[in-house]
Amino acid sequence: MTPDQIELDDRHLLGAIQRFVAGWQGAEMDPFRADIAQWGETRIEVAPRHLPAAETLARAACHAIDDTRGLLDAMITRRATRHWEQTYSKADGVVSDAMLADYGFAEVIGQRGPFVSDRVRSGIGLYGPNIHYPPHRHAAEEIYLPLAGEALFEMDGVRETRPRGPGDAVFMRSNRVHGFSTGDLPFAVFYIWRAGDLRQKSTFERPAQ
Repeated sequence: MTPDQIELDDRHLLGAIQRFVAGWQGAEMDPFRADIAQWGETRIEVAPRHLPAAETLARAACHAIDDTRGLLDAMITRRATRHWEQTYSKADGVVSDAMLADYGFAEVIGQRGPFVSDRVRSGIGLYGPNIHYPPHRHAAEEIYLPLAGEALFEMDGVRETRPRGPGDAVFMRSNRVHGFSTGDLPFAVFYIWRAGDLRQKSTFERPAQ
């Protein structure tokens, strides 16, 4: 993969994210719109890095809806040029082996680029089927916008009864305790962090299950 192709993919994804955010109708997006529109000016080269979650992402496409398929497809098409990460490791002892085997995220805007920003962090996260992400918290505000699949969220110790999926928005205020469990399908989600440490490692309320 050439540097020119990676940059072209980077810029395509940036545009797809900005259009997605600008077109989202819910008021829950309002605090995040300016941060995404005015992320900054610096682009850096970020070397591609593969994780199994990148291929799980490709299986999620048929579970999107019209409003989310464009951004999801843009990411799937460019998954090979993304730098896939995991925040946690087995040594941390905070998430299960099942989660570590099939989750990852690819940052597009943030402190580690490729579009460098100190005010906002955004990208795509993927969680495989039947994964439990234990309750945790962080200082930054966060919004999840599911692109495909479903997850049952738990917030402040209360588990919701309705799974969240494409078309929903789930807002987390600063330090709100939250986690989720995925269903039988891969769960692809667009996320944004703002108003806090953008690379903070979360504090967990309970050990891995």
